[in-house]
Amino acid sequence: MNFSNYPLLKILIPYVMGLLWGYFIHFSGYFCQFFFFVAVVFWLISLLFRQRRNYFWRVAKTLLLWMVFVFAGLTAMTWRMKPTVTAEEERMMAENRTWLVEVVEVPEPRARSVRATVQVLGGARGSSFRERVLLYLVPDTLHPVHYGDLLLVRTQLKAVEGPQNPDMFNYRQYLRKRGISLTGYVSAGGWQRLAHRTPNPLKAFSQRLQGSLTDIFRWSGMSGHEYEVIAAVLLGAGGTLDPELRQSYAAAGVSHILCVSGMHVGVIFMILNFLMKPMELSRQTRALKALLLILSIWLYACITGLSPSVIRAATMFSFVTIGGLVHRNTNIFHSLTASLFILLIINPLLLFEVGFQLSYLAVFGIVLFQPLIASLYHAKTKPGRYFLELLSVSIAAQLGTFPISIFYFGQFPNYFILSNLSVITLSSVVIISGIILLAISFVPFLVKGVALILTGEIRLMNGIISFVEHLPNSVTPNIDYHFLQVIFLYVTIFALYLLIVKKRKYWFWTMLSSFTLFSGTFAAKRIMLANSDEMVVYQIRNVSAIGVQCGKECVFFSDSIQDMQNPLFEYNIGNHFRKQHANYRFVNMDTYRFCGEYVFKSGRFLCFNEKKYLLLKKNEKIYPTAHPIEVDGIVLQYNPRQLPEEVARGVRYQYVIVDGTVTPFYRRRWASSR
Repeated sequence: MNFSNYPLLKILIPYVMGLLWGYFIHFSGYFCQFFFFVAVVFWLISLLFRQRRNYFWRVAKTLLLWMVFVFAGLTAMTWRMKPTVTAEEERMMAENRTWLVEVVEVPEPRARSVRATVQVLGGARGSSFRERVLLYLVPDTLHPVHYGDLLLVRTQLKAVEGPQNPDMFNYRQYLRKRGISLTGYVSAGGWQRLAHRTPNPLKAFSQRLQGSLTDIFRWSGMSGHEYEVIAAVLLGAGGTLDPELRQSYAAAGVSHILCVSGMHVGVIFMILNFLMKPMELSRQTRALKALLLILSIWLYACITGLSPSVIRAATMFSFVTIGGLVHRNTNIFHSLTASLFILLIINPLLLFEVGFQLSYLAVFGIVLFQPLIASLYHAKTKPGRYFLELLSVSIAAQLGTFPISIFYFGQFPNYFILSNLSVITLSSVVIISGIILLAISFVPFLVKGVALILTGEIRLMNGIISFVEHLPNSVTPNIDYHFLQVIFLYVTIFALYLLIVKKRKYWFWTMLSSFTLFSGTFAAKRIMLANSDEMVVYQIRNVSAIGVQCGKECVFFSDSIQDMQNPLFEYNIGNHFRKQHANYRFVNMDTYRFCGEYVFKSGRFLCFNEKKYLLLKKNEKIYPTAHPIEVDGIVLQYNPRQLPEEVARGVRYQYVIVDGTVTPFYRRRWASSR
């Protein structure tokens, strides 16, 4: 592949570099605009010398064009990441508790509340505050919340909390990428529905249409996991998917089946293209066919929620359709690059969406590696060719996504080829059957029969997934890569591809150097972790948890978490556990005496790394009370006779741990409490 033939790629790369620069290093928006304007002016001046063909002016114009798009990306990201809530508005939020809001996303029902993304239109006192807020409302069975409702709510808005524990999922950053920085809880009776309006007719139409189509599946008799899978696979309604079912698909390496993506759009495109084959009689009918194809693809994209992967696929197939109409073979790489550039201009923060990254990397992997893999062997039969094509697509997509997938999820599906070969084919059959069911929904006696066939297909697909998941060593868990290692791994893969295609020695040395750096950083990190020791007091609501690590061994004290399968452990500590590469030993916090190689516990006394800690609980009550001990502004009453026996022997504690907070324990405090 000659990159000089892709001019859009030459401006996309500096634009992405500018987005990364603005995301990780914050600048003033006016500063970025000034340098963007200066770069544009100098680039326009360089065009006056376009007739000069010497090397200097060619390089100068190229560098200036790159600078224009670098500062364009920097400016776009800076303004996108600009704080939307000032200090004055924060004070106003604390004072003004009544808000007029509009529901701008489809509400998501939860166990005890309804989660709704709303746009604040103003406060009861006439404030001009405007912000997107994530509200948790206690539901009202008589008056449910719908998209487009105008509500009067009474709540206290507050900033979304950042991660409380090391390497914990950053929920604040996750919401910030969606333009949400505030949250609030509305109790029962704390909200009132005033009116209903539709701010986005297209979105409201797609939601109504999606709801009507899912009702057809439910009316046909489908239920349980079968209904959840068909609603997710065909219509993108995956909000009700069972978590265990979703985990099974992830363990088998086919979780992308449950999210409408390019594969699903491709199946719809092929079906429609086949059905409209008779319209290729004349130039006018071919133009009508192309128009109907494009409209149908975008209608399907609207029904499934206009996710980035669907928009990418719809854009690509639109280019392919237009190219076929004008008798030009549209280059898929051009289509991918164009759709990527357009989406990043509309929303630069999509660059940091996990689904967005996986979607594009998978397709880029297929475009680059699939022809190369398929050329290794040529089957003589049609079933053999289909099997090898499916196999090459699966391997190529995995080559494009596995480094970033491991970085985010910390695991690798070992039987991804087996699951992809069976499930991808079967999922295409499921999509076709689902479309047939929707098409004949007006014939009741036929719908029931097709629904039975569709239910059997989905049960077979779920059975294959369950079989693959329960195979020995189906998943390699607890893999941890640093982002720099991900870069080295991608450079290694790409250099290997260019070595095979170009057959140049410097690509071999590039591949070898990059893989050496990848392996070296991996080994260096393991050595550092093996020689490190740390004590972490985790912040978990209503739970006491302390991890004491020395080398590869970690003793985990907790009053509630006693194994790694506990959901609290996975959510709060799982990422940190994977990065430590340690062997965990779980010990109940209430164990009076524990003696390990590097940690000692007796009652409320804990000793580690030559430091002594006193373990207290904020709400603990011990009677009779004696002299108070003040810890971090909280006065605690304790009976000295119930403290560890080490106190009586004059042990001076250096720190006090109270519900996840470590506080220095000064001698004068102890002296005043004796």
